[in-house]
Amino acid sequence: MKRVFFLLCVLFPLWAGAQEKRVITETFDNNLFRWDEFYEKDCSAGIEDGYFVLKNQKNGTVCSVAEMPIFSERNFKLTFKFLVPKLNDKYYFGVVFNYEDNENYECFMLMEKKFQCVNVKEGVVRVNRRGPVILKGGKDRQVEVLVEKKGGKLVFSVDNMEAITMARNVKFTTFGFFVEGDNVLKVDEVMVEQMESE
Repeated sequence: MKRVFFLLCVLFPLWAGAQEKRVITETFDNNLFRWDEFYEKDCSAGIEDGYFVLKNQKNGTVCSVAEMPIFSERNFKLTFKFLVPKLNDKYYFGVVFNYEDNENYECFMLMEKKFQCVNVKEGVVRVNRRGPVILKGGKDRQVEVLVEKKGGKLVFSVDNMEAITMARNVKFTTFGFFVEGDNVLKVDEVMVEQMESE
């Protein structure tokens, strides 16, 4: 009996540590997550040459969103891999989260050397936080943004460096990406990670 108990004590931590993690990767060979695609005179969003490409030729913002295959009450990680043809200190790009509709959502916004977090409620834009980030401008810059839910907090990291942690509930599982101004954003990959059970 002692031997059985001993084996259970040894094997249980190994079994508990080997929980299944679900990883789904969108590489834009097709539209796995069903991102919003549109083609208009001054803006467009769609798959081109293995990227999801946002093109903007106006003063406003262009974004595309999709429902992520996550459970919002559990911890998760979303990794966005961007290729930014013109990364500068004039136009923001970044990640949309807590998206309810076109009038209610939040954004983690990046440009050269800085970030800001924005809350849009009933169409009214309010900047919650802003700060510096190590992000150099230039052409065809690759940028990785990690959004990680840890309990009641969201952590945003840029190129493996934490930018901000904030207390935030994830109410909606629709996420996306955006670019503002006369600019282009190419999304190379979106990776979703979540434990099957917690």
